[in-house]
Formats: sequence, structure tokens, C-alpha cells
Amino acid sequence: MKRRILMIILTGPLLFGLPFLQSLHSQTCSDDEGMVKSYVQSIAELVGTVRKESLSEFTKDYHQQSCLTRLTLSLGIIDSLMDCLNKAAKDPAATPDQNAAVKDKLEKYAKLKSALEQDRDTLKAAKDTKTAKSIIEKFVIPA
Repeated sequence: MKRRILMIILTGPLLFGLPFLQSLHSQTCSDDEGMVKSYVQSIAELVGTVRKESLSEFTKDYHQQSCLTRLTLSLGIIDSLMDCLNKAAKDPAATPDQNAAVKDKLEKYAKLKSALEQDRDTLKAAKDTKTAKSIIEKFVIPA
């Protein structure tokens, strides 16, 4: 009798906790996705600001470094999101519709990552602030 009670006490949280862990995992992916969207929006706003300002304002406000930092941080968050989505794609409990949605998101964020990496590398290669400003002005940040 004591063994049964002990088994119930030990296995009960595992049985009832598994659905909670699954929802927690999907919550983590949506949190990462929200962070990616926020960073991409902040980069797009910075690009808009750079387009409106003069070269002296661009230099004074350190927008080249700011843009480079935002691009690097957003790439790290995209990597985290893609890892989370890859784990979700391998989930055996997921329905075919969920798997298709995850694969679509993976493709979307892979394209975004590629575009941001190209922008970051181009900006890193800039020789001076005037060139950097013109490079940033040409950025097309996907929504």
C-alpha cells in the first residue's frame, strides 16, 4: 500500500506535468518570435531615421555601431528561434498542420536571417561613415 502511494506521488507530477511542459515549449518559441519581430522593427525604424538625418547627425549619434549591434543581436535571437522551431518540428505529438506551420516559419526566418547576415556583412565592410550611411539607407528590412 505504501509503495502504491509512493508511486502515485512520484509519477503523478510527471504525468500531469508533460502537457504543461509542451505548452511551455511552444510559449518559448512564440516569445522568441516576438523578440525577433521587435528587433527587426527597431532595425527598420533605425533605417528610417538614418534616411532622414545628415551625415554629421549619423556620426554623432553612433548609428553605424547601433545598427551593427542590432543586426548582430537579432541574428542571435533568430538562431535561438530556429533552434526552438527545429525542436518543435521533431515533436512526435505535433499534428501535420502544426508541422507544416513550423516548416513555413523555419523557411521565413531562414530567409530573414540570410538577408540580415548580408546586411551586417556589408555594413562591417564599410570603409567610412559616409559609405556606412549610404549602405544603411539601402537596407530593405523584410517585415
